[in-house]
Amino acid sequence: MFVSVGVRSARGPHVATNLWHSMFLFVVVSALVVVIAGYVLIQGYEFDLEALSAQLYRGSRRCFFSGKGDGYTGGDGSNGASSTQFSYKTAVAYQPKDRDDPIYKRMKTQLQSATGEDNYFVTLNNPGDVYAGVADGVGGWAEHGYDSSAISRELCRAMNDFSSLSNKKDSHAFPPKKLIEMGYNKIKNDGIVKVGGTTAIAAHFPSNGTMQVANLGDSWCGVFRDSKLVFQTRFQTVGFNAPYQLAIIPDEMVREAKKKGGAFIQNKPSDADEYSFQLAKDDLVVLATDGVTDNISSDDIQLFFRDNEAMIEKDLQSVSQQFVSKVVELSKDPNYPSVFAQEITKLTGKDYRGGKEDDITVVVVKVE
Repeated sequence: MFVSVGVRSARGPHVATNLWHSMFLFVVVSALVVVIAGYVLIQGYEFDLEALSAQLYRGSRRCFFSGKGDGYTGGDGSNGASSTQFSYKTAVAYQPKDRDDPIYKRMKTQLQSATGEDNYFVTLNNPGDVYAGVADGVGGWAEHGYDSSAISRELCRAMNDFSSLSNKKDSHAFPPKKLIEMGYNKIKNDGIVKVGGTTAIAAHFPSNGTMQVANLGDSWCGVFRDSKLVFQTRFQTVGFNAPYQLAIIPDEMVREAKKKGGAFIQNKPSDADEYSFQLAKDDLVVLATDGVTDNISSDDIQLFFRDNEAMIEKDLQSVSQQFVSKVVELSKDPNYPSVFAQEITKLTGKDYRGGKEDDITVVVVKVE
């Protein structure tokens, strides 16, 4: 059972303190700038300040342009490499949001994507050498006729291919940040994707148990030990609902935006945060898109794993799918105090309730 416990527990001590205490004014201004700029620059509508609160809540598709954002990098230190040899079990579960919105009717490729605008990859080189990751196509592009599922799908496909190469004879394991860079450069140089943006998080699970993670954007990785969160990545955003993202944007679109005083969010793979963490036997690692973390907190996830501890040992796949199903249910509950609704309440000063309907994708890794 999930019980929302507020934004602080959902975002973790690193982000919550900085966001709501020392950067509250920055977030409010950023939210206004992103929403106003989106309508003036991209859509050319007259902006109604009185409609701001309602628009923030209804406009759950994430933004893909903004002013210049402040970046940061960092990571949690590991506890030292272990001499123990580990292996890993994996499970994948997902559910796309309902795509009955007219904007999706003209994008057949997106409608055919089983994961919606999300995607994932899992590479099992051997039981003690696993790569995994998730990517989340930025939904704002769909409103302008571009398939947001394409870039997340092709990025994950490229990362899967390159992580498989790391298992070849005489090759070295690619760190996750390098994997993201290689995957992004490939799809950009090959011209596979014409327009779009995506977040990306990738992890490597080697036999010594020293997990490496690279994260760009607002997808998430958390490690649960004895049903308690012992490690998590931080969210990278330039403002409310506007994550760091890898983008492919034609030069003419960039020039046109610049003429109007705007700029697209275009991060580089080098902007990704890097982490290293020493795993232990029976740890559970969750890689998730923001369809999870915008709805439930890390405390909720702890509760779910605690309540399903026995089943995890028997059927990891079934538990992972049950988890996604629960999050989907809450995302459609108009009375649920989701993390997303609580954030809007703090920004606007008005009481909002309800989940955030979104594509939801998780990769769960159990340490053996």
